[in-house]
Order: sequence, then C-alpha cells, then structure tokens
Amino acid sequence: MSFLSRFFKKRKLKQELPPIKVASLIQTDMHSHILPDIDDGAKSIEESVHLILGLKELGYVRIICTPHVMYDFYKNSTNTIHHKLNLLKEELNKRSIDIQIEASAEYYFDEELLKRIAQRDIITFGKEKYLLFEFSYLNEHQGIFEVVTDMIQAGYTPVLAHPERYHYYVTDLSKFDKLKALGLKFQINLLSISGYYGESAAHGANYLIDKGFVDFIGTDIHKKSQFQGLQKALKSQRLHQLVNTGVLLNRKLHE
Repeated sequence: MSFLSRFFKKRKLKQELPPIKVASLIQTDMHSHILPDIDDGAKSIEESVHLILGLKELGYVRIICTPHVMYDFYKNSTNTIHHKLNLLKEELNKRSIDIQIEASAEYYFDEELLKRIAQRDIITFGKEKYLLFEFSYLNEHQGIFEVVTDMIQAGYTPVLAHPERYHYYVTDLSKFDKLKALGLKFQINLLSISGYYGESAAHGANYLIDKGFVDFIGTDIHKKSQFQGLQKALKSQRLHQLVNTGVLLNRKLHE
C-alpha cells in the first residue's frame, strides 16, 4: 500500500484538508513561470522570489521552472533558461530561502520543437526525461502521432500541458482517449479545478480526473494574483479525490 493510500485510509476526507496539507503531499510543482523576465510570467527577480515564497507557504518543497519556448514569441534557448535559473538561485541563497528549484521548459508544438528534438536540445525533468509541451489554444494540431513518436524514439517521455484548456478537445472528449493511447502523459492545471479558466476547462479537468488520465498537476503560476485561485483549488474535494488515487507522479519527482 502506498504512502498516500495509508494516509487517506487513516484520515477519511469528511471535511476539506488545509491547502498546505494537500500541497505538501503533491510536493513538487512541475509547471511554473517564475524565472525572471523570460516569458509572460515573473518580470523581475523580486517578483520571482515573491512567487516562490508563496508556493513554499502553500507547502511545496520543490519547484520546476518551465518558461515558454515558442519561436514566434519566446525565443528562449537552453542557455538563456539556465542563466536565469542561476541568477534566481543566487538570489535565493542570498536571502537564505530554502527550497529546491530547477528548470525545464514548456515547449510550443511548432517547427522549432521538431528541430530541438532532432538535435536533442531539450531540457527535460525527472528520471524519465519528461518533455513538457503545449498546443495552440485556437487550432487543433495535425500530425500529432508523428511528432509524439519522434519524442519517444528520441528517448523522451512526452507530457501534454493542460489538455483540459484546449476547447477543441473538451467539446469532443473522446479525443482525450486517443491522445492517451499515443503514449502521452497528461498534466492538468490546479487552477482549472477551481474554475479559474472557466467552465470548459473545469469540465475537461473533471473528465480527465474521472477517467484516471491525470499524471501530473501543476500550478502554471504566472503572477501573484493567482494565489487566491490556487488556495481555492487546494481546498477542493476534486483535488482530494485526485490525490487520494495515488496516481500523481509529482511526488516521485522528489524521490
């Protein structure tokens, strides 16, 4: 019996757990935009520190920074990402803020990603070499099977970021089943559970939870105003249901 199973067997969830308790069980936030001045997330070192302190207060013990890599907008390289990570680590050391922090990336599904896969120029996370990537919110991509196959053959484990936020999938839920069959891992956003992104994303998240399709959960935090929504989601019974299953891989990233 897993640690989570023993925990929840001893303590039946009649009432909501404190947000910090649930976050401490998840342990690792593997999707965040807290590196300073590199994408649409934190704009300064000070803002980065503020976000980190907020996540630490919620109970997270490890943060994986995943800045956008998008050819048309965020032309981040492996070097620029590591440079920003080092700057942030230095600042945390100066302030004696004790939390584990590392970097990966959230790659946009475009031609640039194909080139990086071919060149093995991907910043992964975890022992399984997880590759976090996202689709367009507006248009459904074609040729997914071929690219996912390329990822796997290159030695990566593909993780689709926030599938519940792609309206064209939520309106045809059977497409989630097909994506799963390709070998994709799914990462949903914590804020989706709280309704932060609207009814469509909440519906998609609930479907994925019920189907047992969720492998990771991330905050996808960009700014301090999102903490209220995170606290709400961390209190929700839907999240408790998900954590109770013991299927989330976030905790294994800390092992």
